[in-house]
Amino acid sequence: MQPLLWPAYILHSRPFAEDKLILQLLLPEQGRLSAVVRKKQGKQRVALQPFQLLMLQLIGRSELKTVKALEEAQAAPLLSGNVLYSGIYLNELICRLWPDNTASDQLFALYQHSLQQLAKVQHGEAELEPCLRQFEFALLSELGHPIDWQYDATGNALQPDQRYLWHTEQGFLPATDGFVGAQLLAIGAQQWQHSDTKRCAKQLSRFMLAPLLGTKPLASRALFKTD
Repeated sequence: MQPLLWPAYILHSRPFAEDKLILQLLLPEQGRLSAVVRKKQGKQRVALQPFQLLMLQLIGRSELKTVKALEEAQAAPLLSGNVLYSGIYLNELICRLWPDNTASDQLFALYQHSLQQLAKVQHGEAELEPCLRQFEFALLSELGHPIDWQYDATGNALQPDQRYLWHTEQGFLPATDGFVGAQLLAIGAQQWQHSDTKRCAKQLSRFMLAPLLGTKPLASRALFKTD
């Protein structure tokens, strides 16, 4: 019987002992998990890099698995500048927010789709901001914080000229100040033509992610300031 090989992406790696690495991996169904891999296994010379789709065999019954075999399934997209930093940002978000060894039906596909969108951004075929916001809002939904872009917490349809505040447990609540309904409706409809909509989406995602991330800043956000 052939060993079972899982598709996987490397989200993060760090040295472990002299010839090993601890990898943070993202797999379909299994979600995020940690595994130990030798830097070079026999004749294996596969480059262990982010955004590269791998096929690997995992063994072990503990939470820390061991990579017994791996091979390259698809080359990593060539990202640079802010697009590269955005990919690193996606990886860091998952590592920070998604619990280790917690299954997910959608996270792998969501991440894979976002990498494809980043590749389009790199080639000038898509915009960066919508790609990031769509991932953030979808990740929040997977984490148990879905967003209703059509109705407020009282069950009434969002009104374009009404302002709303976000409440984590309830949703959007009508208010005298806050996010403009027209922009929330545009975000929900994936209509990104206006800069005000992109600005609103960024502010809202930051606001929603803040309590989940805590006080420790995201290292990847600092990269955008150094380019």
